[in-house]
Amino acid sequence: MNLEDNKKAFMELLRIPSVTGSGADGEEKACAFLEHILQENGIKTERIAKDLHRPNLLAAIHAPRAEKEPAVLISHIDVVPGIQEEWTHPVFGAQKADGRIYGRGTLDTKQPTMMELYAFLNLKKQENHLNRDVYFLATIDEEAGSSFGMEYVRQERPNLFQNAMVINEGGGFPLHINGKNYMMLTVGEKAVCKIKISAEGTGGHASAPGENQALLKLAEGLRKIFAAEKELTCGSRRTWETMRRIVGSDSWDNATGADIFAYASQNSIGMRNYSIGERSNVIPAHVEAVLEFKVLPYGSQEEIEAFVQKQIDGLPLEMEVLSYEAGFESNFENSHLKQLVNDLEEACRRFGFDGGVLPMLALGRTDGRFFGSAGSMVYGCSPLLMGDSFDAILPKVHGKDESILETSYEFGAQVLDEVIQKNCLKEERKGDKK
Repeated sequence: MNLEDNKKAFMELLRIPSVTGSGADGEEKACAFLEHILQENGIKTERIAKDLHRPNLLAAIHAPRAEKEPAVLISHIDVVPGIQEEWTHPVFGAQKADGRIYGRGTLDTKQPTMMELYAFLNLKKQENHLNRDVYFLATIDEEAGSSFGMEYVRQERPNLFQNAMVINEGGGFPLHINGKNYMMLTVGEKAVCKIKISAEGTGGHASAPGENQALLKLAEGLRKIFAAEKELTCGSRRTWETMRRIVGSDSWDNATGADIFAYASQNSIGMRNYSIGERSNVIPAHVEAVLEFKVLPYGSQEEIEAFVQKQIDGLPLEMEVLSYEAGFESNFENSHLKQLVNDLEEACRRFGFDGGVLPMLALGRTDGRFFGSAGSMVYGCSPLLMGDSFDAILPKVHGKDESILETSYEFGAQVLDEVIQKNCLKEERKGDKK
């Protein structure tokens, strides 16, 4: 598949309405579309499905003699819905206008899916020269928590998730910071912990409030927890320190960049949901709130629990941990990653982007967390040109008129292809596509 054919296939994939949970009418069709392309190119595929009509797709190219850990190219083919009345172009039309391709999934994440497929098919042509096994993994259900997607794949294929080099979504967006251009590369994600705080009290009619109100007890506990947010200092700031060193400043003139920088340096507490009674004229006897803690990589559940317990100590409150998902961080300074960064910088320059590479923590949760928490090195990279800078495209990811520059797609596919080749082929074959 040449680049032009790949771009046409990208457009076809965009036209499949693979909204999360769409099953046979969407997710399965998207899976079958990719499956057909892979099989046409002599690559065996495997469906891994918790639900028959909601399959994940796995394909592999095996090295004659693997010298390195496997490479896994991951992305998800499910998308969030779009309200047509809010869009200028058809949500699933893959319509071209003003040099852009419009459609749900152009950014999140059918774009990296097809970029990775382009590289994967080019590796197939040179499979006798591979230095590692390479896997292509397209999943569903990422937008709804991944229980039918990557989480299920991990249950079925646990060995795939350990000791791998993973190319993921989440990076590849350029930013102009303090007079220089940077290509963002995600190297980690925060841990997420949900904790329920509850209180009991005396219920009754709102006309006769007493002193033993559950809501007042809960309010006091929440006040103390949020007031102490800056004391929640667990986790690694290694990515933040690397960002500061590369940019050479603590002051960034790009607002989006400044937010990314701040995100990599601090933990946060948010209100996930709450229950304080359903009727305005009734004082509830039981109230509760669920807090969501987003903490830096390697921040542990035990550290978060200890922080909460310290704040509510002495108060008549109960604490329950509902869930904890570990964060991860790939070392930007190790020799392996340094080579990847150098390869990315060189490929970007060759295809029209002059700038450095800057690490960041992903701003949300991705399927990469299932690999990172299992010990794999996960790098988010789907390169785009400055016309699709982070500041410009971030509002479009789940918003109206999601789109990508056609030139950005061509650039990203070629850059990612070259980077993957350099890291998956024996030395004498790097960059040699036949």
